[in-house]
Amino acid sequence: MAKISFLASFALLGVSVATSPALATASGTFSETDAARLADATQAAWVSMDIARFEAPYSKDIVSFDPTSPLLVADWSGFHQIQVIFARAKVDGLTVPDRKIQLLDDSTFIVSGTGQATSKTGPQKRFSLRFSDVYHRQTDGQWLIVNEHISLVPRR
Repeated sequence: MAKISFLASFALLGVSVATSPALATASGTFSETDAARLADATQAAWVSMDIARFEAPYSKDIVSFDPTSPLLVADWSGFHQIQVIFARAKVDGLTVPDRKIQLLDDSTFIVSGTGQATSKTGPQKRFSLRFSDVYHRQTDGQWLIVNEHISLVPRR
């Protein structure tokens, strides 16, 4: 249960992405490099141990599957509760060796991967997860995660 709670919390962390201006290359086209910068910022927020940073890159209309909840989380209140659980995990390290970015169009991209989360002071020192985050550019130019799926990596 602690492992699931810890991982679920990880899934719901946030970033400074929401406050980032819209990114564009010199040609005006959103690129995989631009998407990677947003994903890097999100993953840095995940290990910040700051709930406001965890939540910053997420749409208030987020839809999420998290290992700490058997249900689909489809409202901000439920999502926030998962972030509170994640903060208790005190994740301070994350490696994502196989991140994959898929550009769907100039307004939408997906980041997927597996990771190893670590904590020097939290109740669980290490856990493995896999995730997919769908980012969508809002009308004001901000990029927010609108859909997230996090799960524990099955044992072999």
